[in-house]
Amino acid sequence: MSKRSFFKHFQINRQEFWKQTGAVVVGTTISLVVTLASSMLIERQHKAQGRKLTAMMVMSNIESFARSLDNRSNNMAHLDSVGCWLLAQPLEALDTLPDEELINLVHESLQLQFLNHDHTAENIFSNHIETWQNVGNFEFIDKVGQCFSAINQIEEYWNGWANEVEDMKKQITGNPDDYPGINKGSKLIHNSEIRNYIARIHNWRGWMKYAAATLRYHNRENLRSMGIAEEDLMAFTDERTKEVTNDEPVPVANDYYLPALNPDSIFLK
Repeated sequence: MSKRSFFKHFQINRQEFWKQTGAVVVGTTISLVVTLASSMLIERQHKAQGRKLTAMMVMSNIESFARSLDNRSNNMAHLDSVGCWLLAQPLEALDTLPDEELINLVHESLQLQFLNHDHTAENIFSNHIETWQNVGNFEFIDKVGQCFSAINQIEEYWNGWANEVEDMKKQITGNPDDYPGINKGSKLIHNSEIRNYIARIHNWRGWMKYAAATLRYHNRENLRSMGIAEEDLMAFTDERTKEVTNDEPVPVANDYYLPALNPDSIFLK
């Protein structure tokens, strides 16, 4: 092979080499870009799912509390009826009732239960900056914070009044000589503060319905800011709060305790 032919052959091979090398580089670059793009897309989807789950959890917590207010208001309908009947009766007529029966009627009309919501979602949302960063919607964060603040105020307001009622009943029944009436039941129903508490039950029922509606109004704003349908939230809350049936037998304590040891059967080496 002549010198000229050699260099010509070498030049052709070199061109072919760079052509193949370029194809490999381009192919590798495209593969890397596709891989990175896919990873970023998957990560973005995971973050979006995480944001939605976090938002659903906190909004479901708010909806659950609103439902508890509705249920409490509905359950107080019986208290309202008993109280309305008691206040409509002349005091002289109530004094003719047996003491135990009258006491039970007064307690039944003021059978108050404390409000206490699950603080788990609230604490996670309020105390972890990572949660805020994950949600990434400051309008939503602000409005949810206001909802939780309102829930705590509602609990404090109602529970404070319930404690006040209980303290007054205990004060009268524990110190009967300090109050007018022929017996403990009579002393309770003759007391103006107790009668005022009974009369307020009706308004408390309406207040609880109003508080529940107000929380839902603001929660709908939260839904809109996160682009989540209200139907999805209700279904999520239904699923989260439904009771799980367990067919397994309930553990019985006696099944786990062994008979006492007999000292005579113990042999020490």
